[in-house]
Amino acid sequence: MCIRDSLIDFVMMPDGSIQPLLGPNQERWKEVRHVVLDMDGTIYLGGRLFAETLPFLATLKELGIGWDFLTNNNSKSRADYVESLGQMGIIVEAEQVVMSTDACVATLRGDFPEVRRVFVLGTPGMKKDLGNAGFEVVAEAGCDAVVVGYDTTLNYDHLCRAAYLIGQGKPYLATHPDLVCPTEMETILPDCGAICALLESATGRKPDRVSGKPNPAILEAVMNQRGLSAREVVMVGDRIYTDMRMAREAGVLGALTLTGEATREQVVDPASAPDLIINDLSELEVLLRTSRSTPH
Repeated sequence: MCIRDSLIDFVMMPDGSIQPLLGPNQERWKEVRHVVLDMDGTIYLGGRLFAETLPFLATLKELGIGWDFLTNNNSKSRADYVESLGQMGIIVEAEQVVMSTDACVATLRGDFPEVRRVFVLGTPGMKKDLGNAGFEVVAEAGCDAVVVGYDTTLNYDHLCRAAYLIGQGKPYLATHPDLVCPTEMETILPDCGAICALLESATGRKPDRVSGKPNPAILEAVMNQRGLSAREVVMVGDRIYTDMRMAREAGVLGALTLTGEATREQVVDPASAPDLIINDLSELEVLLRTSRSTPH
């Protein structure tokens, strides 16, 4: 009997167990050495850790598969994420947390080497990470560029100052394009992309650079650091227009989880289509375990 509740086909075995049919990409799944995971909407939602997360990470460790976390959400600093993940029972090294702020820093260094002083629409955590990277965060006077992130501390005066500086032609960078941050609360959390849309309406300018997902450079940096090829990596996330598009452009496998923003019906654009749709991480856990037990 074949079961198809996700885009993995599962078959009922004689002993009653459920096993995935690996399909046309089965050789790719056997080669996976590293999993890159989005966070909010993928391993947790808001402050609630998904029940499947810790068993999934334990299975990766058992199978000898490495992992990193990659998030566009820079409302926290890297140190904040390490601490909050630890409180959830996920012990990570700082270098395992990769953020859109890191991609923005790389863009500043590569494309705007003259920039030293930045006006930031961002949280204290984001400003701390930029400071740790060697940039001076200034109130306004003498800034070389404007950087916009997911600013949960946003106030109208800062918004006005940013719009003025952007209108004056200062280099303008956005850390990521996400329009909203996923939440279980009965509200909408406008993210960096929504803030930039407001600024565009006021100034007529789009950001000069958008550095985080879906820009594949952030994922390619992880692969270079870990010494991995694209064939050895799977990107897991809950957003089609960031996580899955980046996976496509970087040439890695993409697994879309339905635990966050995306729905199955939204998968229509071949440029951002996932290789796999899963209801949660437990399905990917079964697939990876099975791929290791299937003869080459």
